[in-house]
Amino acid sequence: METADPDVLARTLAFEREVVASVSTRLVPFAWGTAYLNDGYRERWDSNFLWVDAFSEAVAHSGELVAEADRVLGGAGLTHREIRIDDDAYGRSVAADLARAGYVGDRLVVMALRRPADRTAATDPAEEVDLATLRPSLEIVLRREPWATTEEIVRTLADFRGELQRHAGARFFCARVDGEIAGMCELYARGSIAQIEDVNTLEEFRNRGLARGMVRHAADEALAGGAELVFLHALDDDWPKELYAKLGFDPIGCVWSFVRPPGVSRVS
Repeated sequence: METADPDVLARTLAFEREVVASVSTRLVPFAWGTAYLNDGYRERWDSNFLWVDAFSEAVAHSGELVAEADRVLGGAGLTHREIRIDDDAYGRSVAADLARAGYVGDRLVVMALRRPADRTAATDPAEEVDLATLRPSLEIVLRREPWATTEEIVRTLADFRGELQRHAGARFFCARVDGEIAGMCELYARGSIAQIEDVNTLEEFRNRGLARGMVRHAADEALAGGAELVFLHALDDDWPKELYAKLGFDPIGCVWSFVRPPGVSRVS
Protein backbone atom coordinates (compact mmCIF):
# COMPACT_ATOMS: atom_id res chain seq x y z
CA MET A 1 0.00 0.00 0.00
CA GLU A 2 1.42 3.37 -1.03
CA THR A 3 1.36 6.20 1.51
CA ALA A 4 2.23 9.45 -0.22
CA ASP A 5 4.38 11.84 1.79
CA PRO A 6 4.99 14.89 -0.43
CA ASP A 7 7.28 16.69 2.01
CA VAL A 8 9.64 13.76 2.47
CA LEU A 9 9.47 12.95 -1.23
CA ALA A 10 10.49 16.53 -2.03
CA ARG A 11 13.54 16.16 0.21
CA THR A 12 14.64 13.00 -1.61
CA LEU A 13 14.20 14.70 -4.98
CA ALA A 14 16.25 17.71 -3.90
CA PHE A 15 18.96 15.35 -2.67
CA GLU A 16 19.03 13.48 -5.97
CA ARG A 17 19.31 16.70 -7.95
CA GLU A 18 22.30 17.72 -5.86
CA VAL A 19 24.00 14.37 -6.46
CA VAL A 20 23.29 14.39 -10.20
CA ALA A 21 24.45 18.00 -10.51
CA SER A 22 27.70 17.15 -8.72
CA VAL A 23 28.59 14.61 -11.42
CA SER A 24 27.36 16.66 -14.39
CA THR A 25 29.50 18.87 -16.61
CA ARG A 26 26.57 20.96 -17.86
CA LEU A 27 23.10 21.91 -16.63
CA VAL A 28 20.84 23.19 -19.39
CA PRO A 29 17.51 24.78 -18.37
CA PHE A 30 14.48 24.12 -20.58
CA ALA A 31 10.84 25.11 -20.35
CA TRP A 32 9.79 22.50 -17.80
CA GLY A 33 12.97 21.66 -15.93
CA THR A 34 16.67 21.04 -16.36
CA ALA A 35 18.77 18.84 -18.61
CA TYR A 36 21.70 17.22 -16.81
CA LEU A 37 24.60 16.41 -19.14
CA ASN A 38 28.04 14.89 -18.74
CA ASP A 39 30.19 15.33 -21.83
CA GLY A 40 32.76 12.83 -20.58
CA TYR A 41 30.23 10.01 -20.14
CA ARG A 42 27.99 10.25 -23.16
CA GLU A 43 27.34 6.50 -23.16
CA ARG A 44 25.80 6.70 -19.69
CA TRP A 45 22.14 7.51 -20.30
CA ASP A 46 21.47 8.37 -16.65
CA SER A 47 24.09 11.12 -16.91
CA ASN A 48 22.44 12.73 -19.94
CA PHE A 49 18.72 13.31 -19.55
CA LEU A 50 15.88 15.78 -19.16
CA TRP A 51 14.45 16.18 -15.66
CA VAL A 52 10.92 17.56 -15.67
CA ASP A 53 10.14 19.27 -12.38
CA ALA A 54 7.66 22.03 -13.22
CA PHE A 55 4.05 20.88 -12.97
CA SER A 56 1.19 23.24 -13.68
CA GLU A 57 -1.52 23.80 -16.24
CA ALA A 58 1.26 24.92 -18.58
CA VAL A 59 3.26 21.67 -18.35
CA ALA A 60 4.23 20.12 -21.67
CA HIS A 61 2.00 17.70 -23.45
CA SER A 62 3.75 14.55 -24.64
CA GLY A 63 4.53 15.82 -28.13
CA GLU A 64 6.22 18.93 -26.75
CA LEU A 65 8.21 16.82 -24.33
CA VAL A 66 9.45 14.50 -27.09
CA ALA A 67 10.39 17.50 -29.24
CA GLU A 68 12.26 19.10 -26.34
CA ALA A 69 14.21 15.90 -25.68
CA ASP A 70 15.13 15.77 -29.36
CA ARG A 71 16.18 19.41 -29.32
CA VAL A 72 18.30 19.28 -26.16
CA LEU A 73 19.74 15.76 -26.23
CA GLY A 74 19.88 15.54 -30.00
CA GLY A 75 21.48 18.97 -30.10
CA ALA A 76 24.16 17.66 -27.76
CA GLY A 77 24.90 14.88 -30.26
CA LEU A 78 23.37 12.14 -28.10
CA THR A 79 21.62 9.19 -29.75
CA HIS A 80 19.52 8.07 -26.78
CA ARG A 81 16.68 9.95 -25.12
CA GLU A 82 15.84 9.93 -21.42
CA ILE A 83 13.18 11.90 -19.57
CA ARG A 84 12.61 11.80 -15.83
CA ILE A 85 9.30 12.99 -14.40
CA ASP A 86 8.81 13.64 -10.68
CA ASP A 87 5.01 13.85 -10.71
CA ASP A 88 3.24 10.48 -10.68
CA ALA A 89 -0.03 11.72 -12.18
CA TYR A 90 1.73 13.55 -14.99
CA GLY A 91 3.93 10.50 -15.65
CA ARG A 92 0.83 8.33 -15.97
CA SER A 93 -0.81 10.85 -18.29
CA VAL A 94 2.03 10.86 -20.84
CA ALA A 95 3.13 7.21 -20.55
CA ALA A 96 1.05 5.88 -23.44
CA ASP A 97 2.02 8.69 -25.80
CA LEU A 98 5.69 8.36 -24.93
CA ALA A 99 5.48 4.61 -25.53
CA ARG A 100 4.17 5.33 -29.02
CA ALA A 101 7.17 7.62 -29.47
CA GLY A 102 9.49 4.71 -28.72
CA TYR A 103 10.09 5.31 -25.00
CA VAL A 104 10.08 2.57 -22.37
CA GLY A 105 8.60 3.85 -19.12
CA ASP A 106 9.38 2.70 -15.58
CA ARG A 107 7.32 3.74 -12.58
CA LEU A 108 9.67 3.90 -9.60
CA VAL A 109 8.47 3.70 -6.02
CA VAL A 110 10.45 5.94 -3.67
CA MET A 111 10.78 4.18 -0.31
CA ALA A 112 12.05 5.66 2.96
CA LEU A 113 13.42 3.74 5.94
CA ARG A 114 10.91 4.10 8.77
CA ARG A 115 10.77 0.80 10.64
CA PRO A 116 13.08 -1.92 11.96
CA ALA A 117 13.63 -4.88 9.67
CA ASP A 118 11.35 -7.87 10.15
CA ARG A 119 14.38 -9.99 11.01
CA THR A 120 18.16 -9.93 10.81
CA ALA A 121 19.98 -11.28 7.78
CA ALA A 122 20.71 -14.98 7.96
CA THR A 123 23.92 -14.67 5.96
CA ASP A 124 27.35 -13.40 6.96
CA PRO A 125 27.42 -9.61 7.39
CA ALA A 126 27.99 -7.42 4.37
CA GLU A 127 31.14 -5.32 4.27
CA GLU A 128 32.33 -2.02 2.87
CA VAL A 129 35.01 -2.25 0.18
CA ASP A 130 36.92 0.16 -2.00
CA LEU A 131 36.10 0.59 -5.67
CA ALA A 132 39.23 -1.23 -6.84
CA THR A 133 38.19 -4.33 -4.89
CA LEU A 134 34.63 -4.17 -6.15
CA ARG A 135 35.37 -3.35 -9.79
CA PRO A 136 35.95 -6.85 -11.24
CA SER A 137 32.60 -8.05 -9.89
CA LEU A 138 30.92 -4.78 -10.88
CA GLU A 139 32.08 -5.31 -14.45
CA ILE A 140 30.53 -8.79 -14.43
CA VAL A 141 27.20 -7.29 -13.36
CA LEU A 142 27.39 -4.60 -16.03
CA ARG A 143 28.46 -7.04 -18.74
CA ARG A 144 25.29 -9.07 -18.19
CA GLU A 145 22.98 -6.12 -18.87
CA PRO A 146 21.28 -6.16 -22.29
CA TRP A 147 22.47 -2.63 -23.11
CA ALA A 148 26.13 -3.47 -22.40
CA THR A 149 26.87 -4.21 -26.04
CA THR A 150 30.61 -3.43 -25.95
CA GLU A 151 33.46 -3.65 -23.48
CA GLU A 152 33.90 0.10 -23.84
CA ILE A 153 30.41 0.65 -22.40
CA VAL A 154 31.23 -1.68 -19.49
CA ARG A 155 34.46 0.20 -18.75
CA THR A 156 32.75 3.58 -19.04
CA LEU A 157 29.99 2.67 -16.60
CA ALA A 158 32.49 1.18 -14.16
CA ASP A 159 34.69 4.26 -14.45
CA PHE A 160 31.72 6.46 -13.59
CA ARG A 161 31.65 4.99 -10.09
CA GLY A 162 34.90 6.86 -9.56
CA GLU A 163 33.12 10.11 -10.42
CA LEU A 164 30.41 9.26 -7.91
CA GLN A 165 33.05 8.54 -5.30
CA ARG A 166 34.98 11.76 -5.92
CA HIS A 167 32.07 14.15 -6.27
CA ALA A 168 29.13 12.53 -4.46
CA GLY A 169 30.94 10.65 -1.71
CA ALA A 170 29.77 7.25 -2.93
CA ARG A 171 30.56 4.26 -0.72
CA PHE A 172 30.45 0.63 -1.84
CA PHE A 173 29.22 -2.46 -0.02
CA CYS A 174 29.34 -6.10 -0.95
CA ALA A 175 28.40 -9.57 0.20
CA ARG A 176 30.62 -12.59 -0.35
CA VAL A 177 30.05 -16.29 -0.85
CA ASP A 178 33.10 -18.44 -0.14
CA GLY A 179 35.25 -15.32 -0.35
CA GLU A 180 33.91 -14.31 -3.77
CA ILE A 181 31.97 -11.06 -4.18
CA ALA A 182 28.44 -12.13 -5.01
CA GLY A 183 26.46 -8.91 -4.58
CA MET A 184 26.92 -5.17 -4.19
CA CYS A 185 25.21 -1.86 -3.54
CA GLU A 186 26.13 1.81 -3.27
CA LEU A 187 25.44 4.54 -0.71
CA TYR A 188 25.39 8.29 -1.31
CA ALA A 189 25.14 10.57 1.73
CA ARG A 190 24.92 14.35 2.12
CA GLY A 191 24.07 15.98 5.42
CA SER A 192 21.04 14.32 6.95
CA ILE A 193 19.95 12.38 3.84
CA ALA A 194 21.31 9.18 2.28
CA GLN A 195 20.34 7.11 -0.74
CA ILE A 196 20.98 3.42 -1.36
CA GLU A 197 21.45 2.65 -5.07
CA ASP A 198 22.30 -0.09 -7.56
CA VAL A 199 21.53 -3.13 -5.43
CA ASN A 200 22.72 -6.15 -7.44
CA THR A 201 23.23 -9.84 -6.72
CA LEU A 202 24.87 -12.06 -9.31
CA GLU A 203 22.25 -14.46 -10.61
CA GLU A 204 24.08 -17.60 -9.48
CA PHE A 205 24.07 -16.35 -5.88
CA ARG A 206 20.47 -15.19 -5.56
CA ASN A 207 17.92 -16.41 -2.98
CA ARG A 208 20.50 -16.50 -0.20
CA GLY A 209 19.56 -13.29 1.61
CA LEU A 210 22.54 -11.36 0.28
CA ALA A 211 20.57 -8.29 -0.81
CA ARG A 212 18.87 -8.18 2.59
CA GLY A 213 22.21 -8.08 4.35
CA MET A 214 23.76 -5.49 2.02
CA VAL A 215 20.85 -3.06 2.13
CA ARG A 216 20.51 -3.24 5.90
CA HIS A 217 24.26 -2.79 6.37
CA ALA A 218 24.33 0.23 4.06
CA ALA A 219 21.31 1.69 5.87
CA ASP A 220 22.92 1.13 9.26
CA GLU A 221 26.09 2.86 8.06
CA ALA A 222 24.04 5.80 6.81
CA LEU A 223 22.27 6.12 10.15
CA ALA A 224 25.55 5.83 12.04
CA GLY A 225 26.91 8.65 9.89
CA GLY A 226 24.10 10.98 10.93
CA ALA A 227 21.48 10.43 8.24
CA GLU A 228 17.93 11.07 9.40
CA LEU A 229 16.35 10.09 6.07
CA VAL A 230 17.49 6.99 4.17
CA PHE A 231 15.73 6.15 0.93
CA LEU A 232 15.92 4.06 -2.21
CA HIS A 233 14.01 3.41 -5.43
CA ALA A 234 12.28 0.21 -6.48
CA LEU A 235 10.58 -0.68 -9.75
CA ASP A 236 6.85 -0.70 -9.14
CA ASP A 237 6.35 -3.91 -11.14
CA ASP A 238 9.25 -5.93 -9.69
CA TRP A 239 9.72 -7.99 -6.54
CA PRO A 240 12.55 -6.08 -4.74
CA LYS A 241 10.08 -3.53 -3.40
CA GLU A 242 8.58 -6.32 -1.29
CA LEU A 243 12.02 -7.12 0.13
CA TYR A 244 12.64 -3.46 0.94
CA ALA A 245 9.29 -3.31 2.74
CA LYS A 246 10.43 -6.21 4.93
CA LEU A 247 13.60 -4.26 5.69
CA GLY A 248 11.59 -1.31 7.02
CA PHE A 249 11.22 0.88 3.93
CA ASP A 250 7.80 2.42 3.27
CA PRO A 251 6.58 3.96 0.00
CA ILE A 252 6.42 7.77 0.07
CA GLY A 253 5.65 8.50 -3.58
CA CYS A 254 6.40 7.57 -7.17
CA VAL A 255 8.46 9.01 -10.01
CA TRP A 256 8.86 8.01 -13.66
CA SER A 257 11.79 7.34 -15.97
CA PHE A 258 11.28 7.14 -19.73
CA VAL A 259 14.09 5.96 -22.02
CA ARG A 260 14.35 5.61 -25.78
CA PRO A 261 17.51 3.65 -26.65
CA PRO A 262 19.60 4.57 -29.68
CA GLY A 263 18.14 3.40 -32.96
CA VAL A 264 14.55 3.13 -31.71
CA SER A 265 12.02 5.08 -33.72
CA ARG A 266 8.43 6.10 -33.14
CA VAL A 267 5.96 3.21 -32.86
CA SER A 268 3.10 3.43 -35.34
